[in-house]
Amino acid sequence: MIDRTDSGWWRDAVFYQIYPRSFSDSDGDGIGDLRGIEERLAYLSELGVDALWISPFFKSPMKDFGYDISDYEDVDPIFGGLDDFRSLLAAAHERGIRIVVDLVVNHSSDEHPWFEAARSSKDDPRHGWYIWKPIEGRKPPNNWISLFEQRSAWYPNEETGEWYLATFTRNQPEFDWRNPELRKAIYGAARFWLDLGADGFRMDVATAYFKDAKYRSNPFSWNLVPDLLQKHVYDRNRPEVHGVFKEFRALADSYGDRMLIGETHGLDPALAASCHGERDDELHMAFNFDFLFRPWGARSFRESAERWYRLLPEGAWPNFTLSNHDQKRHYYRYRAGADSDGRARVAAAMLLCLRGTPFLYYGEEIGMTCGRIPKAALRDPLGLSTWPLPFGRDASRTPMQWDDSPNAGFGPAEPWLPVNADYKAKNVAAQRADPDSLWNWYASLIRLRKAEPALVSGDMAWLDAPADVMAWSRTREGRTVDVYLNFSGKTRSVDVRAGIAAAGTVAPAGSEVAAGERRLGPYEVFIVTRR
Repeated sequence: MIDRTDSGWWRDAVFYQIYPRSFSDSDGDGIGDLRGIEERLAYLSELGVDALWISPFFKSPMKDFGYDISDYEDVDPIFGGLDDFRSLLAAAHERGIRIVVDLVVNHSSDEHPWFEAARSSKDDPRHGWYIWKPIEGRKPPNNWISLFEQRSAWYPNEETGEWYLATFTRNQPEFDWRNPELRKAIYGAARFWLDLGADGFRMDVATAYFKDAKYRSNPFSWNLVPDLLQKHVYDRNRPEVHGVFKEFRALADSYGDRMLIGETHGLDPALAASCHGERDDELHMAFNFDFLFRPWGARSFRESAERWYRLLPEGAWPNFTLSNHDQKRHYYRYRAGADSDGRARVAAAMLLCLRGTPFLYYGEEIGMTCGRIPKAALRDPLGLSTWPLPFGRDASRTPMQWDDSPNAGFGPAEPWLPVNADYKAKNVAAQRADPDSLWNWYASLIRLRKAEPALVSGDMAWLDAPADVMAWSRTREGRTVDVYLNFSGKTRSVDVRAGIAAAGTVAPAGSEVAAGERRLGPYEVFIVTRR
């Protein structure tokens, strides 16, 4: 059972992101659902995760696969119903697993009753809940771009003679967060899920809520990806968002043990750090995406982690992630032929042993990759609008590979996206049965993390090591864990301190380690505990 008195549980937790369409199909329609997640809770408990972040399952026309919401207080029928959510929540809580809901409130669907009313007349009470500009000729109000359609973000509304703003697709009109009635309605929807027992929210594109009050055009940038040749200084990341974060934090804190983690709309770690607030009064955590765009290498990741720690305000807590539903999986990004599994093991140890909350992405624990998806099978609006360029997200959202049966055990019907071609050899069933598998490596690291409080909340200090080796120590209450990761395909030597081997193949787990020089083989991990 979860402990409702633990207001800091998210600092200690290992999070696991589930893209619900792709996790497990319980009813045979080719689409994953909430009941499918509930049926896999025993698996998640065995892996050792503490909390699930579930991507959107709200009622939606699915033009952006759930990120276009038409009812904030209901479950889309393809995922089940509210009773299925209640059942999942109760079953997860019984196992001590928390549930974090994906709250998408930068925009709604154009089929939400709020927008249908708003677009019908300038006099409708909800008209001011969205962003409008009068149509004066053919030219849009400014140069802001719709990310997934690669064109102007302004779309005409004949009923009122106005443009409405939609910076993702035309089907996702943006809220005007300066409107107090809109804010009240959004906070009401948040309370709905908190009252049901949800443990918090992942807040989609949270720093995009506010736009420049003067609607100025963005200046030019040479960066095409992901900035679309613009410096996005006016259509996102405005300072007014911090006031809303404080209001959300007050709401979450009124429930005692709930948490907020925000997605910042950009790659700047300083922006993510600022979302915690100067007095830890905004988001509990904000995603730092820097690891998702770092080249492989010990120095690269150490520089990234050091910068993140340095930027965070006092009292703020870090987090790390290597994959999610919007980016190529890290197994694919860092693939290196026969060394791909070795790199994945190093990446797992880094993620689970650094100071900060780790976020895993479903299938990461078995090394799921990004297979080729033919054009006819593409579903992602970004992938369709940019094909044949590799900007689509479908390859990161393929069905979970449970076993070697048809459809990889995802469900009896053909899945909504093709299953990766390697599923016959790379699946949960095969890897759970193999003590040397990547799955068992992840599970063992999570067990070690839970057994060694220093790995969860201990202080951290970097250790001297060769350029190809990332090394640090974690210390709490007189107990220290030293971590050595060889990012190289060559053997490297490190000076270690005496202790007990905890993980890796340099020495058997539980054996005594003498102080002195140790050789780390290619992509070797060595973890030593000591007092």
